[in-house]
Amino acid sequence: LANERPVNAASIILACAVDEEAGGSGARGLMTRWPELTASDGLPAMPAMSIVAEPTELNVVVAHKGVVRWRCRTIGRAVHSSSPENGDNAIYRMGRVVAALERYHREELRGREPHRLLGTPSLSVGLISGGASVNVVPDACVIEIDRRVLPGEDCQAAYRHVVDYVYQQLGEDAAGGNVVHEPPYHASGGLSDENNGQLAARLGECARRCGGAGQLIGVPFGTDASHICAAGVPTVVFGPGSIAQAHTADEWIALDQLHAASEILFDFASGW
Repeated sequence: LANERPVNAASIILACAVDEEAGGSGARGLMTRWPELTASDGLPAMPAMSIVAEPTELNVVVAHKGVVRWRCRTIGRAVHSSSPENGDNAIYRMGRVVAALERYHREELRGREPHRLLGTPSLSVGLISGGASVNVVPDACVIEIDRRVLPGEDCQAAYRHVVDYVYQQLGEDAAGGNVVHEPPYHASGGLSDENNGQLAARLGECARRCGGAGQLIGVPFGTDASHICAAGVPTVVFGPGSIAQAHTADEWIALDQLHAASEILFDFASGW
């Protein structure tokens, strides 16, 4: 694009943002600081649109889920394992918490009206840690909870609903500070398809014209697009490769997809 300089080419800003996997601080910071960047670097008041590069197999992602994550701790009383009746097993208590969370996913979330592209929200427990030694009744246990939200769901409200459900299910077992849900350490909304229709349609058309799939789809995983979308910028996700190769020992992208993506983005940016 820089070499050929088409007459109607769009002005392109390439932003390389860090921390996409852990919290999105790069994309969040970019959108928060955009007004001062505008003043100092002569950028537009706000981007007209945004394409977030992720492996989509040359389809156009118009919607994806968001996520809220937090830790839950159970407290017990440690004693020697030869007399467990004298202690209070924090892992057993956490087992009841996990069972309640599994019921919540199955009974509360799976029964909700599905999003037309994303299905229903979900919840899973991904990490657990507890105990100090096999011969000691554990006095503490910790899990980390991953609650996937649909576009439009409020992350804090979703967190609160889960916490209230767990306390209601456990009753007296959760009394006295024996079950503690920490505040969320990560929360990001989903990508909504309500404000990106024109962008998605045009990019999909360019993709199909250049030999790509170009379907308008939704995906269950999250990206930095949620932070850019939240700032009011029409946003989609698009790129070569498959998410199936992400987070593997040997990540790779087929060269034909890489070349096709280059042509598609050139075609898209040239026609303004």
